[in-house]
Amino acid sequence: MPKLKCFILDTIIADDLEFAYLKWILNNLNYVQKLKLRLKNDYESRTKNTLYTSVIDANFIRQYCLPDEAINLIHFDFYIYSKCKLTIIDTEQTIRSFQIHPFFVDRQWTNVKYFYDPINSYQYVSSSLIYTPRFFNKLM
Repeated sequence: MPKLKCFILDTIIADDLEFAYLKWILNNLNYVQKLKLRLKNDYESRTKNTLYTSVIDANFIRQYCLPDEAINLIHFDFYIYSKCKLTIIDTEQTIRSFQIHPFFVDRQWTNVKYFYDPINSYQYVSSSLIYTPRFFNKLM
C-alpha cells in the first residue's frame, strides 16, 4: 500500500502487546501523510498492562503512537483516553510536554488538550477541541 496517503484507526487497546502491534502497523505505514488515531483503554478486559497506567504525554505518544520515522507525516490528529492508576497528575506539565518536545515543536503540533478526571481516574488527551470531554454529574 505505498500509495496510501491517509490512515484512520479507531480502536480499543487492551494491553501492552497491542501497543507493540500498533507500533508495527505504523512503522509499516511510515509514508502516510495524514494519520488519525482514536485509542481507548479497555481497562476491564486487560490482564497485564503497564503502558496505560502511565501518563499519556508527548513522550508516550511519540514512542508508542507514531512511526519511528515520520518523514512524510504532515497531519496528526489523535484522541486517547485511558484509565490511569496515578492519583495526582499535573495537567500543566503534561500539556507542556507537547510544547517542549522537539518532534511536536518542529511540526507545530503543540496545541494539545489534556483533561484528567480524578473521580473516575481517566485521562483524556486530544489534538482537537472536538474531542474534549464534557462532564455533568460524572456523566459524559
